[in-house]
Formats: sequence, structure tokens, C-alpha cells
Amino acid sequence: MKEINNTRDELLRELKALKQENAALKAICKGELKENSLIGSRPIHSGEHFSQNDEKNIWQLFDDYIRMYATRDDLLTTYFSENFSGFTGGGDFLVKNRDEWIAITRQDFSQVKDPIRIELKDVAIQSLSDTIAVTTGFFIIHLPIEDQILSRETARLVLIFRKEAAGWKISHSSISIPYYLVRKGEVYPMQELVQRNKVLEELVSERTIQLSEANDKLHHTNEELAKEIAEHKHAEKALRESEQKYHLLVDRSNEAVVVIQDGMLKLNNPMTRIMTGYDEEEIGIIPFQIFVHPDDRAMVMNYHQKRLRSENAPGYYIFRLLSKDGSIHWVHMNAVLIEWEGSPATLNFMTDITELKIAEEALKQSSREWEAVISASPDGIGMTSLDGTIKLISEKLVRMHGYSTEEMDEKIGKSIFNFIDSTNHQMLKDNMRKLIAGESGNRLTEYLAIKKDGSRFYIDVKASILLDAAGNPTSILYVERDITERKQAELIIQQQYKQLQELNTTKDKFFSIIAHDLRSPFQSLLSTSELLATEIERMSHEEIVSFSFGINNNLKSLYGLLENLLQWSMMQRNLIEYDPENLNLYDFTNKIIEISNDSALKKNISMSNNIDAGTLVYADVDMLPSVIQNLVINAIKFTQAGGRIIVSSIKRDDFVEVSIQDTGIGMEPGKSSELFNSNRPFTTIGTAGEKGTGLGLSLCKEFVERNNGKIWVESELGKGSKFIFTVRKPG
Repeated sequence: MKEINNTRDELLRELKALKQENAALKAICKGELKENSLIGSRPIHSGEHFSQNDEKNIWQLFDDYIRMYATRDDLLTTYFSENFSGFTGGGDFLVKNRDEWIAITRQDFSQVKDPIRIELKDVAIQSLSDTIAVTTGFFIIHLPIEDQILSRETARLVLIFRKEAAGWKISHSSISIPYYLVRKGEVYPMQELVQRNKVLEELVSERTIQLSEANDKLHHTNEELAKEIAEHKHAEKALRESEQKYHLLVDRSNEAVVVIQDGMLKLNNPMTRIMTGYDEEEIGIIPFQIFVHPDDRAMVMNYHQKRLRSENAPGYYIFRLLSKDGSIHWVHMNAVLIEWEGSPATLNFMTDITELKIAEEALKQSSREWEAVISASPDGIGMTSLDGTIKLISEKLVRMHGYSTEEMDEKIGKSIFNFIDSTNHQMLKDNMRKLIAGESGNRLTEYLAIKKDGSRFYIDVKASILLDAAGNPTSILYVERDITERKQAELIIQQQYKQLQELNTTKDKFFSIIAHDLRSPFQSLLSTSELLATEIERMSHEEIVSFSFGINNNLKSLYGLLENLLQWSMMQRNLIEYDPENLNLYDFTNKIIEISNDSALKKNISMSNNIDAGTLVYADVDMLPSVIQNLVINAIKFTQAGGRIIVSSIKRDDFVEVSIQDTGIGMEPGKSSELFNSNRPFTTIGTAGEKGTGLGLSLCKEFVERNNGKIWVESELGKGSKFIFTVRKPG
């Protein structure tokens, strides 16, 4: 009995091996590895009654039936013939009409709604006539729940197909599954699964007894094995035909295709021989590692051994392949583990990427040259996208902005606008738009840039547009140069130029005053003194006194004019030093009124000092009196006979507000803004014909501002003017 069992087991193992080999070779041949998909290659076991197209349709209908049954697809019922019959393992009656079978199918789907997995073990088709075919299959059902019963049972399915007017339909279905535990309202024995799991061990014991009984049926089994061996021979014929198709595909491939086993090339195609330079006889006796460059050999063989051991290894990698003539090919290797003639091997696809590697090396060399140019450049170099996002930035440019080399990578992906002062953003946007549109050259402009510490510096930027192969703009390449020193020099030059202009204006004004305002009084003095010198003997005492007073008044006027002119000139040249001290405002105002009283009395003008005695201010001892004196003289000049001039003060928070108010002619609105402009001196003839240079009020403004004060005027035409200035209180 033991020998019989051994014979049967050996035959079963041999049959299983043949089936696996058959399936694997078929899968390789067709380039398909989908489990249980045999459409187009499944044999018809008996009866060749219908066409190849009918055979394909029946197999497709069978596969659709299995797929829709597994996915619980209601469209399955559309495959049933109107004249239908069938039975299931869970039923004890014959179903004789289509609607009743559809109801059973829907009961099946409603009991187990989630998809199930059908493990198809074997299937065959028989053609009984031109319009009748039968498929018989063995399968295992795996429910979407923990199941130790159905998943261990083999079910049988018999489908009878009939060719009708609408095409092939299923006219009969017989499903044999151990459904003897099915209860009313069930298709699968769902309520019994848990209980059945508990008695699994008892079933195993029963199976052991059944196996013993099965030995008695060995003779019958041997007959079946003999039949299957015959079928295997039939499959070998089909396999040979498949191998022919396989070689047709492999031999025409642009890739080198090899099977490596025990370190040798068990299979190779023409492209392999082209790449290596060896003929078919030579290549079969040379170990594979000989074809690998020595520097890559350890890596390649390590990956190969790992794959044979089913360990983690890269799915693809790159190495150098040595040809017979010593030339080198860079190849891209894609490898998978297979079984070849009963032993593990690797199926490898090698693509020649030598040209790509050459181009890649050229690109690297170009990149190295580019990096060398950037490194050697005295200027900062960068590249941005068209919206200003930084794509590349040189080390010098990073340092220019005050960042360390370690912070360089952090700037990639940032916006260039983050490093430009916000006042220049719109200008930068406009210039970038023009550059991209081709409306300007490679010069952008000068910008105020931002350093890491927030300080600003000036840069001069030149840029170019980079284009893709189609000529479309892709990036902006720019060169930055720090021009802060140059800008500072320009500012100094501008300031010096402005000062020179001011000096020229001062000189011109000085000469104008000498030529005009001084010449006229001197001419008057010369004619009066000449008349006095030549006619004094014929003049009366009263005439001599009158001429003398005239000369004296003219000299006083000239002296005041020269004093203002001298002070103004010294102020323009920054020759007057600011030396503040605590001064008694009341005292020196009294002295100024006494000095100016003669001019006021001639016009019958009264002057009052309403400043509180003891009022102290902090100001320059020369500048402040000059301010009050000029304002008092100006008030006398524009006040009619019989008028009044009042000098007063008001103490504010940190300063004293001084005012000189007159009852003179006043001025029109808008004239007050011209009074203190030294570049355009404002002069008007006084009420008694007095003349001036217009410098007095300009001096007042400059002296007040040097003492950290302000000056303004309040005036109304015909009602007089009030000049007001501020001066600091003592500290």
C-alpha cells in the first residue's frame, strides 16, 4: 500500500510541476502574469464544432461570469438564457426558470454584499455542437470574513452555453459546494461558520480516514493521471508554438534580453550579442561577470545574488558593460526573479544608455565650468524664474547681502523682492516685464538692496533672458554689483555741485547787491558830499546841518546794509559759529529799541517793549539780537507816520514765543510765503521811500533755525503785520 501511495504522490507532484511550468512559460510568452486569465490560449478538450471566434466568446463569457459573481455585480443575470435550469449546492431542488434563478442569485448577493475572491484551480471547455458548449471548473471561494470551512473546500461549476439569436447565453448552471449546513434564507452557511471552525480538528481526523479510503481508488486516479499526461503533451505542442512567438518578440527587441542562471547566460537575444561583440557560441560559455566592468562587478553580482535569495535589491540599476573589443557601454539593467528549468534565475533587460551618459557628462562638465565662472566672477550672479523666484545664487551674491555661505541654500525658492527695498519693487516689476517682452536691453537698472541686518546698499543689475528649445523665455540670469561707494561718491559730487550752485548764486546775489543796492546810496552820498565840499562857503548854517544829517542817515543805512550783507555772506559760507548761552530777552530788546528809536521818531512811530523783565532765553548772543533788530527795522520801514510797534513774548512749554507787531501797511495773502526765501529776496519800498536788499528776513529765518526755532508772519493788508519766532528756554 505504501508503494502505491508513493507512486500516486509522485505522479501528482509531477503533474503539478508540469502545470506550473506550462503556465509560467505561457505567461512569459505572452508577456502576461495575470492569474487565471487563459483567454485565447485555453485548449478545447473535445469536439471542434465551432469557430475560433465562438471559442473566444465562450471563454470571455466564462471569465465575465466569474468576475461579476466575485464582485457581486447584478449585471450577471443578463447572461442567463430565457430557457434556463440549474441547481446549487445549498438547494435540494431543480430551478426550472430564469426568474427563479435570478432571485437565488440576488439572495446570494444580498447575504454577502462585499466582493469575494474566487481562486480558480482548473477549467475546461467542451463543444457538444455548433450551438452547445460546456465549461467545467474547480475553484475555492474566499468570503470577506474569517473562514476556515469554505476556503478549504473545492467547489465545482458546470455551465452550459447555448448560442441564441442574441448571442451565447448561459442555459444551465450547476454549482457543487458543501452547502449542507445552509439554513433557510441563506446561500452560504453563514450561521454555521463559527461553529464549524470549532470542529475543524475533528474534520481533519475524518479527512485522514477518507484519505485511507482514497487509496483504494488509486487505480482510478492513475487513469486520470495518464489522461492528464496526454493533455500535457498536447500543451507542449501549444508551448512550442508560443515559444516561436516569444523568440520573434525577443529577437526583434531593441534591448538586450538575457536569462542568468548559475552565473551564466542561459538565454540571450541578438541585441545582447551586438552589445557584447561575441557570437552565439562564445557568449554561452563566458560567465556573466566577465561582461561587467571590474569597478562595477561587485555591485552587479551582489544585486544578482540578493535577487536570487528573494532579498531586497534595486529593481533597476546602471553599470558599464564590456564589449569583446574593449569598448564600454553604459547600460540600464532591469531584472526580475523567475524559475528557469526548475531552478531560480533572473530575467534581465539591458538598455544601452551610452549616448545619454555622454550627454550627462557633458552637462556635468558644462555645470562645472559654469560654477567656475560664477566662483571667479567678482560680481554676484543669480538666476530667477520669470516671477522672480530665486533658482540659483552665487556665494559672492549671498555674502554681498550679508549672509553666510551656510545660509546660501536657504535663499533658493525665495522671492528676489525680499532682498530689494519696497520703494524699488514697482520699478523692478516694470523692468522685468520689459525684459521678458524684449522691450529693453540687458540692463535693468540700479536698485536699493537689503542686507541681512536691514541696512541698505546700492546695486547695479544687468540681466539676460534664458530661452528653452522652442525659444520661449524660461528664466532670468542676472549679475549684481555693489555700487554703494560709487553712489556715495555721486551723492557727494551732487552735494558739492549743489553747494557750488548755491555759492555761485550767493556770489551773483552779492555782486548784484554791490552793483545796485550799494551804488545808489553811494552815488547819493558822493553828490551830496561833493555839493557840500564845493558850495559850503555859500551855504547857510541850516543848509550845512541838513546836508550833514542826510549824509549821516545815508551812512547809517549803508552800515545796516553792509552789516546784513556781511552776516548773510558769512552764513552762506558757514563762517558764523553757533555759541548759545542764557540771555536776558528784555534787556537786549531795550538796547535794540534805543538804537532804532531815531528812525522811528522821524516817522513819529512809538515803540514799546512789553517783554517781562527777567525773561531768559537760550540762544546765540550775536544771532538773536540780529533777528530782533532786523524785524524792528522792517516794522519801522513799513509803518506809516503815527503808527505803533510792540515787542512782546509768551512763555510756552519748552520755548518762548517772541512777536514784533506793527500797525503798518500789511500785505496781501500769499506774499508771506516769499518773505523768507534767500534765493528770491523780497524787497518793497517803505512808507517813506526806504529801500533794502531783502536779505534781512532771510537772515532772520536762518538765524532762528540755527537756534532751533521757527519763524512766521501773520498779516492783513492795510492793518499791519505780526512777525513771530520761537527761541528755547534755558536748559
